[in-house]
Amino acid sequence: MPVFSGKGITLNFRVDDVDAEHERLAEAGIRTAMPLEDHPWGDRGFSVIDPIGNFVYLYSDREPMDEFRQFYKE
Repeated sequence: MPVFSGKGITLNFRVDDVDAEHERLAEAGIRTAMPLEDHPWGDRGFSVIDPIGNFVYLYSDREPMDEFRQFYKE
């Protein structure tokens, strides 16, 4: 993953099917900056960098691991 330069912004987008979005963007030739993976805080996601340098994170919700569950409201 590239080192943050202090420029640009990060955009987060929750999608219904992050695996399908990853596949769609890969087929379009867009490279990922962070690979598609499950995260213990309760999402599965990946990121790309847009043409003007913004970090774009796409994710779908997952169940968080027990250590993070305490931070969620029921």
